[in-house]
Amino acid sequence: MMSLSACHHVYYAPNTANAPLLNEKGETRINALYTSGGSSEYDGGELQFAHAVGKNVAVMVNGFTAGTSEDISDYSSNASHTEKGSGSYIEAAAGLFKNLHANKKWVAELYGGFGVGSVANDYGFGDRSKVAVTKFFLQPAIGYKARYFEVALVSKISKLNWKIKENRITASDNNDAKGDMAFINRNNSNFLFEPALIMRVGGKGFKVQGALSFSNFNKYDLIFGSDMIETQNASLGISINLKSKRTAMN
Repeated sequence: MMSLSACHHVYYAPNTANAPLLNEKGETRINALYTSGGSSEYDGGELQFAHAVGKNVAVMVNGFTAGTSEDISDYSSNASHTEKGSGSYIEAAAGLFKNLHANKKWVAELYGGFGVGSVANDYGFGDRSKVAVTKFFLQPAIGYKARYFEVALVSKISKLNWKIKENRITASDNNDAKGDMAFINRNNSNFLFEPALIMRVGGKGFKVQGALSFSNFNKYDLIFGSDMIETQNASLGISINLKSKRTAMN
């Protein structure tokens, strides 16, 4: 859920929104994704699971892990050091879905959930930090689901809470990181708007999925954001849709 770039460390990034577009009880959606950030250029992976436990009720569980590292050179002193960061995040949600037409091609969803995660950053010179994250979210979505093609528009509203678990930053070279910790202490609770576009192409039960997820941070916009916040997540992977045995036999 978090990573760093060569020039700055970030402490939050959006995971890929999960819009399963389930139609009926017993249906299951499983996604396995490669994911990458925008400005922070992290690499990671995501696993997503959703299952319809009732006619219009479903649950989901989503996991995200990512990180990156880079050697930083000081040309004035011919010295270098390595900076790195890694993070993980897991969330669970429950919600409602409804077919908007008898042909089951248009689907509306509303999920609400809770997630926890953490990010560990190493700034070089023996300095490091660890920030815990909790997030509450409400995720409405609408999608079109055909045999060979699916698309979903997601509008996610999240409340992000930060808590510093470790703060060992003493080197003068890391004054920016000290400022990051001070900012988190002052702004440890924030509301986010996190829209996403998800597309799937392939066969009836197996498709390739591509997605773009965004996050703004209070006054910061969706594209450039803050140096501390990764506002973009691009992902690509596979999506498996499993119908109930009863439906499959019909």
